[in-house]
Amino acid sequence: MSLLKASILVIDDDIDVLTAIRLLLKTEVQEVVTEKNPINITSLVTSRPFDLVLLDMNFKASVNTGNEGLYWLKHIKELKPEISVIMITAYGDIDLAVKSLKVGASDFVVKPWHNEKLLATIAETIKEKSRKSSRVSHEFQNEKSNTRILGQSEVMLDVFAKIKKSPQLMPIY
Repeated sequence: MSLLKASILVIDDDIDVLTAIRLLLKTEVQEVVTEKNPINITSLVTSRPFDLVLLDMNFKASVNTGNEGLYWLKHIKELKPEISVIMITAYGDIDLAVKSLKVGASDFVVKPWHNEKLLATIAETIKEKSRKSSRVSHEFQNEKSNTRILGQSEVMLDVFAKIKKSPQLMPIY
């Protein structure tokens, strides 16, 4: 999928951030939907298809732990595991970035961002998602044991890639 065909949801409590990202993306993607209140994530994500979500890590001015963002990231991934999520925050640190990637984020961007870098991150995330979805269904056949493994999830695609790189990983029965 090209960036021009992408549908992106941006969730941030700062209206200026929403406006800036909407203006940046409006000529780059097919659709940009902005939302200030994370409570509306469920209805937005389940009512229409989004290719990517840009999600703020903090929604209360007095709390900068990133736990809110991690909570909403987990929620999005439970609802729609195929949606790519890029986390954005003004209070980024390495531990928070690692946590968000472990929970399922595709990438992590610190505010204030450089427009070119944000666009490149979004484009790469969309490109990677497209690569994964183009491999809709995969199969691995071990001729020695006549074993077949079928799968299409991201986890299974990773398993198939590892098997292709190292055939000795496939057990022989």
